[in-house]
Amino acid sequence: KLLDDKASAGRVKIWVSDMCLHNMGAQVDLLLSAKEQGVMAPNAFFVLTLKCIVGHSKLSYDAQVERVVDKVRRDANNVDGVETFHLFSNRSGERTVIGYLT
Repeated sequence: KLLDDKASAGRVKIWVSDMCLHNMGAQVDLLLSAKEQGVMAPNAFFVLTLKCIVGHSKLSYDAQVERVVDKVRRDANNVDGVETFHLFSNRSGERTVIGYLT
């Protein structure tokens, strides 16, 4: 469906970010900045791999990622289908967040 949308030609339809940042929320800031500047197509799909660099436990990692996911939901205004996964290819402190910017 995204690939067939001719109205959003020239805009990003799928955003994938695998950055290692001291502030995981900066990945969200970059995504939302692209949306605000008109770079993102309507209903663009995003994949953010968040890398926790603080803590050593699953509970700590999950809590840090949940704060970033809350930021996506709060600051993006319109998001849909936001989910968090710990993929088999993720390291212990990595989580993958997916969703749509609507």
